[in-house]
Amino acid sequence: MSKREQRKIAVAARAAMSELEQTEANAAICEKLMELPELLDAKCIFSYRAMAKEVDLTSLHDWLLERGIPLTFPVSLPNGVMEVREPTGWKQGAFGIWEPDRKNSRLVDPEEIDLVLTPCVAFDSKNRRLGHGGGYYDRYLPGCAHAITVCIAFEAQRLDSVVCDAYDRVMDIVVTERGVFRKP
Repeated sequence: MSKREQRKIAVAARAAMSELEQTEANAAICEKLMELPELLDAKCIFSYRAMAKEVDLTSLHDWLLERGIPLTFPVSLPNGVMEVREPTGWKQGAFGIWEPDRKNSRLVDPEEIDLVLTPCVAFDSKNRRLGHGGGYYDRYLPGCAHAITVCIAFEAQRLDSVVCDAYDRVMDIVVTERGVFRKP
């Protein structure tokens, strides 16, 4: 099965979740993340803003900001390049995703990042992550040498085996509404 076919299956499974199922799963995932020792120890967290029925981390973001933990978010640039910024304002960017306004948001060095919360289209029991296919995270993550990577997903997005290429990074942790799964 190709990555394209796997994406289609996982997107359909996620879309089939009711609004109530998704709301309850969002809350459960955020609670699990709030108890994650690696998150509690982080001094700089790279996260994302949900789109297209992805796991919504808004309540986690609010909780972290109340505790003074810096949150950073991606900005998608041309040619599959991504930079990470600490937002002071927002604008709708590439692919309709809300991202930090580059004019007045601080550019973050990848080495500053302790923990990366990544969205996904699908994942498997070996913590392999299937993204949307743009390669943004695959190109950016190698610069975050010491950061712990956490894939965020609904259990409905789990596949038996995600197709993986040499450049695809296995996540350290996957968090779903059912549990926290560490790299085997």
